[in-house]
Amino acid sequence: MFKAVLPSFNIITITKVTTTIFILLSLSIVTVAMISSNGSGYESLFIVFAQMEKDKDTNQKMLDTQSVNSTSSTFSAIGTISSLVITVPKHESNITNAFKVILTGDWILNVHNGTVTNFETNFLASPMDGSMGHIHQITNFSANKNEMIQLTPDNNNSLSINGTADIKINGITIWKDVDLSFIMSNDSTITIDPNDKDTGNHFGNQQVYGIVNRLIVM
Repeated sequence: MFKAVLPSFNIITITKVTTTIFILLSLSIVTVAMISSNGSGYESLFIVFAQMEKDKDTNQKMLDTQSVNSTSSTFSAIGTISSLVITVPKHESNITNAFKVILTGDWILNVHNGTVTNFETNFLASPMDGSMGHIHQITNFSANKNEMIQLTPDNNNSLSINGTADIKINGITIWKDVDLSFIMSNDSTITIDPNDKDTGNHFGNQQVYGIVNRLIVM
């Protein structure tokens, strides 16, 4: 670690200050280049950092879910989407040759006094063949009327919500008022099931899966 003490700024020392700054910038560039060239070391650091963030989120989730010891109708949940859409050609029986699309992204659910005030998703669909992917967004979700949403310990904090939503591709609304269900199982995993007819079978008659990263009960 290099530490430079800059002299008092005046006209006489402009040259010295400029030289010092140049040296420091040069050392920074060299350091970055060394880190970038050391692929294994940089990757290891990234993995450790990611694991720390994962552990932090897991611990927070445990603390939050432990507070659910009675029926609650006001809560928030956030998480990630980690799913795979597999399309097997009719003439194929081997899943290895199937066309696969990886779905990754985020989701959020807010419920206040038993009413869904917000449910949104934003996830990327990336084909395994490396072709260009596209972004899905589920917005404007409206739960069915007279449906009281609650978390209950007796049901292991599982819930099912049915309603309609708009689905966008790359920011453009493609399908409006799609019948859609959201299921949370044991405050750990989620399932999003858009109606296949309403979406032109875009999701291949398959559900979208994810995990709960955090559950906060008010």
